[in-house]
Amino acid sequence: MVTGKKQNSENLVYLKIKTAIRKKYIKQGSQLVEVTLAQQLGVSRTPVRSAIKKLESEGLVKSITNRGAFVITPTKKEIEETFLVRAELECMAAKLTAAACTDSQIAELRKLIDFEQSIFNEQNIDKYYEANDNLHLKIADFSGNSILRIYIKELLEKARIYQILHDPFHKIEYSPTTEHLDIVNAIAQHDPEKACIAIRKHINSSITGLQTAGQKDKDYLTL
Repeated sequence: MVTGKKQNSENLVYLKIKTAIRKKYIKQGSQLVEVTLAQQLGVSRTPVRSAIKKLESEGLVKSITNRGAFVITPTKKEIEETFLVRAELECMAAKLTAAACTDSQIAELRKLIDFEQSIFNEQNIDKYYEANDNLHLKIADFSGNSILRIYIKELLEKARIYQILHDPFHKIEYSPTTEHLDIVNAIAQHDPEKACIAIRKHINSSITGLQTAGQKDKDYLTL
């Protein structure tokens, strides 16, 4: 029972700090000071330390020797380059999948879109990003190229970090599943070029969303 309560406490602290980063209450480049966070959250330093380690494993936080843990500060160039490389690799995957996909594979992709739409309607950001990544990875799976999938997975994880930092989710005025449906429809038509065009359009929308995401003026947690 005690272990369960400890895990719940650590997870709650982790979610609070992650949400504060996503909503810009804790800005990029801010140092995560255990004592300060523990005082503001009304907990001991232990769950805070655990939360910081988990955020570091996810790539949102970077520890610097003799200085401490800081929220990462990716440059605009780094973000754009990540999405541009991702577009090229996912375009390749979509072409390969479109050329050889089966009816059962198309049905599976459509089920993933239906699930993604239900999550989007709930406005659950973490579950939505997971559902989004699952669809992109499934297309990579169906390409039959395992090395391509490895690199796409790596870029999806990096892209998710950028999306969390800039929080474009609640500013989206349309459902991204519409663009996902365009991609799957092109794949279902066995049209590699059309699938590639749909992928590029979708990822360009992601870049635009990150560029236009608003910023908070002040830290909610003063660190």
